[in-house]
Amino acid sequence: MRADAVRNREKVFDEARRAVADGETGLTLNELARRAGVGVGTVYRVFPTQRAMLESVLEGAVRELIGAAEEAEGRADPGSALVDFLRAALAAALAQPGLIDVLISGSDETESLSRAKGELVAAVSRLLGLVRPVPALTGENLLKLLCGLVHAVGEHPAERRGAAADNYLALLRAGLAHPAPPGAHPSLPGV
Repeated sequence: MRADAVRNREKVFDEARRAVADGETGLTLNELARRAGVGVGTVYRVFPTQRAMLESVLEGAVRELIGAAEEAEGRADPGSALVDFLRAALAAALAQPGLIDVLISGSDETESLSRAKGELVAAVSRLLGLVRPVPALTGENLLKLLCGLVHAVGEHPAERRGAAADNYLALLRAGLAHPAPPGAHPSLPGV
């Protein structure tokens, strides 16, 4: 690839990242071209559609979640590791506009994002396998539940979101706990 083509590609990608980080998840490719100072054809060679742009920009965040889930798998206390992973995923989703939409979408335009989402579901499913929640839950189900948590936490004023996240995660943790024998307190393994 020519040096100027590489520079233009980087300009397009950098401007797309900046726009998505600022919450402009619906930025048109024509506007992206204008902002990047390149021709529309250049943008369409980098991102064939607006959705492909969003997926490409957010794939890195999905890969970070994979790393967080894999790190949690190796921890001694799977119950705490699951809650810590969910806390990290919740923070990432609140900080990255469009991430939840990309995670729960049933169809992906970019093959690399589709693979990343499959890896994330597998890693979260392995983590859940260590916890063995009751009722059983798949990684895909847990990611959809995360969408609800993001919405619920996002409804709180910014200064109360941390406390709201903690409360919702405590509720989720209690809901995933194994049923306790009469008179005992329910808990997740390792909790």
